[in-house]
Amino acid sequence: MGALWIGLAAVVCLTWGSVLLTFPEPIARFSRKVQGEFWGGQFTPELSRFIGCGFVLGGVVVAVTLLVHILRG
Repeated sequence: MGALWIGLAAVVCLTWGSVLLTFPEPIARFSRKVQGEFWGGQFTPELSRFIGCGFVLGGVVVAVTLLVHILRG
């Protein structure tokens, strides 16, 4: 059961990171609309890409951890 949750976490991290890397402009625009100009202005497309890289890296780490867990048995 634990492997299922680890696999799900890997899929979610990789998917969300890919979305942030692929569409940084609309996400930054949406955050400005929701948070207002001051706080929303902090979320630039570059920051969205940076956060997306973190999610992708985290997803890869989780996926490798799952693979090692499965291979070790």
